[in-house]
Amino acid sequence: MKGIQLTAPGQYRLRHDLPVPEPGPKEVRLRVQACGICGTDVHICSGDPSMNGIIAPPVVLGHEFCGFVDKIGPEVDPARLQPGDYVSAEMHEVCYECPACRSGAYHACASTKIRGINLNGAFAEFVVVSAGNVVKLPAKLPVPVAAVLDPLGNAVHTTLKVPVADKTVAIVGYGPIGAMCGEVATFVGARHVFLLDVTDQALARAREWVAARNLGHKVTVVDARQKPVDTVVGETGGGVDVALEISGHPVGINNAIQMTRAAGHVVHLGLPKGDNVAIEKFSKNFIFKGITLHAVIGREMFRTWEQMLDLLQKGMDISHFITAQMPLEQFGTGVERFGKGQEQKVVLYPSGVPK
Repeated sequence: MKGIQLTAPGQYRLRHDLPVPEPGPKEVRLRVQACGICGTDVHICSGDPSMNGIIAPPVVLGHEFCGFVDKIGPEVDPARLQPGDYVSAEMHEVCYECPACRSGAYHACASTKIRGINLNGAFAEFVVVSAGNVVKLPAKLPVPVAAVLDPLGNAVHTTLKVPVADKTVAIVGYGPIGAMCGEVATFVGARHVFLLDVTDQALARAREWVAARNLGHKVTVVDARQKPVDTVVGETGGGVDVALEISGHPVGINNAIQMTRAAGHVVHLGLPKGDNVAIEKFSKNFIFKGITLHAVIGREMFRTWEQMLDLLQKGMDISHFITAQMPLEQFGTGVERFGKGQEQKVVLYPSGVPK
């Protein structure tokens, strides 16, 4: 089959001779219809040292996708899955035995393996996953949207970690997931949302989104290069109820903490490049304010999937975030454009872009 294989850190190629995977017990083979490029893919393909400890080349990349059940393996309940079912899948393969799994927090499994990173993934014509990880999709869900449910799940998990309806919310970092967090927060009824970024490109996109959605009365775009903490604290009279930290930059992390009101919540999804992040004025900005910090990893299995499919069925629209659709053969172009911020989300098609 055709697929994108990482052969060494920072080195990948399109292959046409990969073996079609066979599903083992409790596994299914899925025919990939469409797949999305993630920021993690950009880091892997650029040889980012932060990824070298978890990738396992040679490995087929890709963990955002949708497709159709192609073959079910032994011990899979045919009453649940049948060839032809329209599906996506949670690509975190968990152990079910560690304390996190035993408590039901499968997303935080201590022994997680991730398809597309250290197990073969979905930038290919076929992918095999555990049957229990497969999520059936509504027939009317557009394929490009279904291809990016993985990052949307990150955004839903982050935004809904604590209740945000009728709350003031700051979103630090307006990349693809930050943009999706803005969509989720406004859709579920946040009282006011502040969108922060440090690049002209991201700020322009944020303003375009606000205008297109006619949200000027409840969304404020803030240039985080110009005293963002003073701006947000001043406009809210003491700080936001909830800050969503998506950037992973130490400055962004500290800004999120500082612009959150006393007894507020800061939800962290962004990953810093370094191992250590210093919290400025720890006692004043954190302890004495009684702030609660939350860590988000991936999607809750499977509560987040249920939440985001419910939001989509209720009318939440993320299709405008998909700014490029290409055949799988243009993976290199897609990674480059996405990595430079020229596209918000790129969707690839192993069998060619539908006409």
